[in-house]
Amino acid sequence: MKRRSMLLGTGGAVGVWGATGLAGAPSAAASGTASAPVFDVRGHGAVGDGATDDTSAFVQAFGAARAAAFGATVLIPPGSYLVGASLVMGAGMTVSAYGARITRLKDSGALLKNFDSSTDAPGYSGAGNLKVLGGTWDMAGDVYSRTSDAIGFGHCQDVLVQDCTILRVPSAHAVELNAVRRARIVNCVFDGLDATYTTRSDKEAVQITGAISAASLPCPPYDDTPCADILITGCSLVDSTHGLFGALCGDHGGKAGVVHTGVRVLGNHVEAAAGHGVRAVDWSASVVHGNTVERAQISGIKVESLGGNPMSALSVEGNIVTGTGTDSSTGGGIVVIDAVTDLSLSGNVVTGVRGETGIYVRYARRATITGNTVSRTARSTGVSNCQGVHVQHSPGAVIAQNTVADCEGDGIGVDAGLSGAAMNGDAPVVTGNRVDGVAGHGIAVGCPDGALRDNHITGANTAGSAAYGIRLGGAASNMSCQGNVVRQGTGQATAAIAVLPGSKGTWVTGNDLRGWGAGSPALLDQGTGTLTTTGNATG
Repeated sequence: MKRRSMLLGTGGAVGVWGATGLAGAPSAAASGTASAPVFDVRGHGAVGDGATDDTSAFVQAFGAARAAAFGATVLIPPGSYLVGASLVMGAGMTVSAYGARITRLKDSGALLKNFDSSTDAPGYSGAGNLKVLGGTWDMAGDVYSRTSDAIGFGHCQDVLVQDCTILRVPSAHAVELNAVRRARIVNCVFDGLDATYTTRSDKEAVQITGAISAASLPCPPYDDTPCADILITGCSLVDSTHGLFGALCGDHGGKAGVVHTGVRVLGNHVEAAAGHGVRAVDWSASVVHGNTVERAQISGIKVESLGGNPMSALSVEGNIVTGTGTDSSTGGGIVVIDAVTDLSLSGNVVTGVRGETGIYVRYARRATITGNTVSRTARSTGVSNCQGVHVQHSPGAVIAQNTVADCEGDGIGVDAGLSGAAMNGDAPVVTGNRVDGVAGHGIAVGCPDGALRDNHITGANTAGSAAYGIRLGGAASNMSCQGNVVRQGTGQATAAIAVLPGSKGTWVTGNDLRGWGAGSPALLDQGTGTLTTTGNATG
């Protein structure tokens, strides 16, 4: 059984250029052909010795396959082939290249694509039902550095890229999916980006983008068709000696109204991305599950809209993010920064992050942030806090059952935002979390009507500054704090619970605050109208 199962072609931003001929949709007669023909590149004169120019043989084989019945296969047997042309796939075509290495021998554009730069194929009507199976596709970008994707698909549907290794891509993407529906990228290896003409962090190995402009991909029309139903699974982005890609997948641009749906990023491994391990840009009804991300230089997983689009129904679950950030980075382990409704962020492990936060969520209405483990966050240069979990401007958020330990900042912070504005009366709930050994506050909440229930905090303020086990402030009103256990441990918290000036009508009751002395009181009340009528356990 082959190591990889399915892979879907993607490509690069500034253009998959070269070769001509956009194949159209198959006719009924063609699709009913009894047996699909096979065109062996060796039968057209290819040698495959790593020294002979096999361009002519490849061009002939691909041309014959496009002219043949729907479902033709181009067979590239094991060998090392030098090719100096952009090879165009026609509708229904399969390229089988197991054991073969295909290396560019000049600046000839993408090695594979399904379009030319002039024929309109609106929506998903271009040449589709395509398969690229196996092979090492070497763009030799350190030698031929003109910007180009390795594999590019535009305005089509039903694409599979499987068992491919793609390396030395010049300033673009290994695979570009531009206005593609039903694409599968499975068990591929992405090994190296030459960044002569680009910002390295902006180049994803697999770009998921819309038909926005020729600058994105010269595949007309530019009708804003998005991607839909995209699966990326079992792939590896390696710490390459050829240079780092910016991310495993995603996009670095966007446009209002262009939102990609049904994207699934499942079970991939990412090493040392120059930007973000996974960059979910303008995605809705999509999932990022079960990936391992190591040493991404900015963020492990980032969710954002670069087109100013509202997003919804996103699930980020079961990922392991380790060693993210650098001494100068301001990112985090998992970062959500733009408007998302109904976000589930659950069961992730984030450890060894250097930057501003382990998990950061902003503008996420009804977000559930549950069951995550965050440890060993560290401040980068110029960063004043590095919280385990930080939630801002997220009405109706639930922060529950998370474990936060050994952070160079607050354990959990929840507030209305930098302006201190109210959250439209839709208060967050912080419940059942455990926070141990953090440099700042154990839990800090500054939201009107915010509720803290049944959290356990030990050893807050390991840095010895003015910090508390639980901090209730931000000029908020009607917060409630009940059933929490706060222990001093080895920390130096100024008080177990502090109600700060400007807070009104805070209800603090039924908390277990035993073990706090006169120098560090159980309750420091500087608010107005604080309610403690049923008391807290102290002494």
